[in-house]
Amino acid sequence: MHQVPFPEEGRATEDNRYVVNMFRWVFVVLFWGLAQGAFAQAPAQQGGANIPAGLVQKQAFARSLIEDASVAERIQASQDAEAIGLFALAKDSYSSALAAIKDGSFASAEKQLNDAMSAMGKARRRVPDAAALAIKQRAEYEEKLESVESLKKSYLSYLKSAGRKSGAKDGETEESAKLGISRLMEAAKKHATENQMGDALRALEKAEQVMRSAMNRVLGSAVLDYTPKFESPAEEYAYELDRNRSYLELIPVAIAQLKPTDEAKKNVEGLVERNRVAIEQAREYAGKQDYSRALSSIHTGTGYLQLALTAAGLVVSQEPKAEQ
Repeated sequence: MHQVPFPEEGRATEDNRYVVNMFRWVFVVLFWGLAQGAFAQAPAQQGGANIPAGLVQKQAFARSLIEDASVAERIQASQDAEAIGLFALAKDSYSSALAAIKDGSFASAEKQLNDAMSAMGKARRRVPDAAALAIKQRAEYEEKLESVESLKKSYLSYLKSAGRKSGAKDGETEESAKLGISRLMEAAKKHATENQMGDALRALEKAEQVMRSAMNRVLGSAVLDYTPKFESPAEEYAYELDRNRSYLELIPVAIAQLKPTDEAKKNVEGLVERNRVAIEQAREYAGKQDYSRALSSIHTGTGYLQLALTAAGLVVSQEPKAEQ
């Protein structure tokens, strides 16, 4: 006599079978999804042929660049349109590379991977991380500090050789400029010591602006505040030689700051060379104690340097000759 299951028992068996079948389908779906993902991320093989090892490595590296979550977040947060566009280009190129690999077009795939890596490199440079940005700003600060200190040295040297009278209106203006420049440079150095490189750079840029304005003002003056007098021709010769040297030191600074055209630079170089010849003649005359001719040669050379500065972009008036 066959045992007849109770109705509840029959339903339980059917429910169990339904649950088992459901888990089987879930497993199949999950396995297929993982397989598809792996297939999309790894280089495919075409016709059983092995993909070049170099291409496999390049694909893995390109993928690591694109899938770097911290970089992707930094790019999106930057709101830098160019960086975001480069990131999108990198992803498109990478997808094209995967498609080319599946088709067996390895040369095309390599080109697309190169494009993807290049785009990612440019995008990352536009939005560097904190450490990279600090290093970049530190290098910019050191370069800017050297430039501003050189400019300040030339500016102060010119003021000294020009002999501005203390207390005169222009003198007061220059004293104010010198004080402002010094304070800005001190602030820049303090910010740099505290690793506030952005503030340090801004302070240096402001100091550079003040210095440029001051240099254009003093070099564009039509006259000196007073004419120095000398005890001897030798003393006047030394003074004029030092003044000539001050102008000469301003030439590279003016070129770096004002960025004249190539044609203007050639003109400047020619005038500097003519000054060199004039100064050599002046030294020869001074060696023979012929200070009259020596001074004449120096004045000629200084005139060439004033013209050179004008060619570089500064408005420099010819200064009157010193009296004995």
